Amino acid sequence: MIQRNLTYDPALRARQFDFMRPAGNATVPLVVLIHGGGWISGDRSTFESELPYFVEQGLACATISYRLAPLYPFPAAVSDVLAFIRYARENAAELGIDPNGIIAMGNSAGGHLACMAGLCTHDPAKGDPAERANGVVSVCAITDLRDPDTNHFPIAASFLEQFMGGWYGGAEEKWALASPMSHIHEGAPPFLIFHGTEDSIVPTAQSQSLYASLCQAGVPAELHILEGEEHGFTYEAWMKMREMAAEFARTV
Repeated sequence: MIQRNLTYDPALRARQFDFMRPAGNATVPLVVLIHGGGWISGDRSTFESELPYFVEQGLACATISYRLAPLYPFPAAVSDVLAFIRYARENAAELGIDPNGIIAMGNSAGGHLACMAGLCTHDPAKGDPAERANGVVSVCAITDLRDPDTNHFPIAASFLEQFMGGWYGGAEEKWALASPMSHIHEGAPPFLIFHGTEDSIVPTAQSQSLYASLCQAGVPAELHILEGEEHGFTYEAWMKMREMAAEFARTV
C-alpha cells in the first residue's frame, strides 16, 4: 500500500513524498523518483504508477515533491532533494531501507536533480555537507547549464531562466554551481544514463558529455543512447529503462 503525503521537513510544506516498500522486515534499497517539468511544473504523482513496479522488484520506492521555480529558483529544488536523501538515511531503520542503497532517479529536470543528488558534496543553499545518493539514474537530463546559448536548444531558454532566477550573463558562477558537470569528482557514485537521439528539448550531447567526464574521473558509468527516442519515451523504451534501473538499484 502506498503511504501518501508524508513529510521530510515539517517546516516546508512542499517537502512531501509518497512511499511504498515490500512486505516483510528485510532491509531493501530505496529508489527516489524525481519528476521533470523544467523545474517549473509537474508533481510527484507523475511517477505514482512506478511505485508498485519497483516494489515488485524487491525495492522500496519514494516519489518526492520539491519547490518549483520561478517562485523558488535555484538552489531551492536541489536543496530539497538533498534534504530528502538526508531524511531517508537518518530514518532508514523506520523506513526499512538500506542507508547505503539510496538511488536517485529522475527524468529531464528531475534527471538534473538526481545528478546533483549524487554529485554535490555540499548543499548549495546552505553550504552544509550533503548526504549524497549512492547511485544515480539520469534520464534525458540537463547536465551543464553553462553557455546556454551554445549548449541548449532555444526552447530551453525560458525554463532555464526561471530556474536560475535570471539569465546567464553576469551570473556565470551561479550557473556553474547549478551544473552537475561542475561537481564531478573521483569517488562519486555510479551512474546509469539514458537519452534519446531525437530529443528536441535537451541535446543528447548533455548526457554524452556527462558520461565522458564521469569516466575521465574514474566514476563507474553506463550510457544508453536510444535510437529514435524523443524527450518523452515510447512505452517499450520506458519498460526496458525501468527494468535496467531496478537491476542497477539492486546491485549498487
